[in-house]
Amino acid sequence: MKAVILTLGIYAVSTIAEAENLEVTAYFKNDSVNGFQLSDAYETHNMGLSVSNGDYYALLDLGIVSPDMYKYRNRFREANRSFGELVTLEFGQTVSQTNEIFFYGRIRASGEFGIDEMQDFAHKVLSLQPVNEVNDLVRMPDNVWYGIGGVYGLQSKDYLPLNADVTVEAFLGTDTAYAKIVASRTVKYNVFDFNYGAGVNLVGYDQVVSADPLNAEVRTINPYAHLGLEFQGSGYKLYVSEVISLPTIRADNDIYAVLNAGITLEF
Repeated sequence: MKAVILTLGIYAVSTIAEAENLEVTAYFKNDSVNGFQLSDAYETHNMGLSVSNGDYYALLDLGIVSPDMYKYRNRFREANRSFGELVTLEFGQTVSQTNEIFFYGRIRASGEFGIDEMQDFAHKVLSLQPVNEVNDLVRMPDNVWYGIGGVYGLQSKDYLPLNADVTVEAFLGTDTAYAKIVASRTVKYNVFDFNYGAGVNLVGYDQVVSADPLNAEVRTINPYAHLGLEFQGSGYKLYVSEVISLPTIRADNDIYAVLNAGITLEF
């Protein structure tokens, strides 16, 4: 099944890549270098590639979810969630305008993909403590999940006395079910755009957060805020943003910040 998911991901990306008006985005998400708080691989390391032809997109994401490694330094300390390597394939309609709904599908697998070895290598380069040995003690079992979602965008001034873009998203899958709403604004300057906003994520269940062997309890209501910059060049875009929320685990009330950065190339 792992090989099937990777093959589907490569096929979807390569099929869209043959189209004209192509956009290719490479990105990463990391809470350890978020510039906001001291953290060590808490919950997420993600990197991926997204390809869009304007109508549809395909995304292949490699990620790690882990306990709070700032606290869980060795086998004698209690982890607050299970560790997992995740490969995610997503395919759907590109969100291009308001007052329409856009659909997407997602397949996600947990297993041993070698992503943890990349993490361990980065720790060695940065002279940080190796974490693979303790993470393997709480590794989640292999699994495959799938589901479908939808995104709906609207202008708040059509319904509320606010000048903001509002996005409503819902997803139903075997791994998770959630609904989120976010309001955001963009201020344009000469060389960059500044965007900011806030929203809330409502989670029905999350089998990744609650995975064996630790079965952490998921946070069902999680407000968040974001701010970011986007630079537009000739044939490319650079973006960097920060998302600040609470962790997905109910038992943890620390501030959780994730740095998002990426580059989009236009062909």
